[in-house]
Amino acid sequence: MSRKNRTLGKNARRKKIRELLKMENTGSVDDIRNLFKEIIAEFMENGLEAELDEELGYSR
Repeated sequence: MSRKNRTLGKNARRKKIRELLKMENTGSVDDIRNLFKEIIAEFMENGLEAELDEELGYSR
C-alpha cells in the first residue's frame, strides 16, 4: 500500500509504532524481534484472560 492510500487510522498506528521503537531504544533486528515477542505474549495473555472471564466466569 502506498503512503497516499493509507487511512488516518493506519498513519496513527504507524506513528505509535515508531514512537514505541524509539522509546524502547531498538537498535537492531534482535531488539525489534524481542519487543515483538513481548507484544504478542501480552496480546495472547489478555485474550486468554478475557476468554476465561467470558466463557467460564473466571475473574482475578
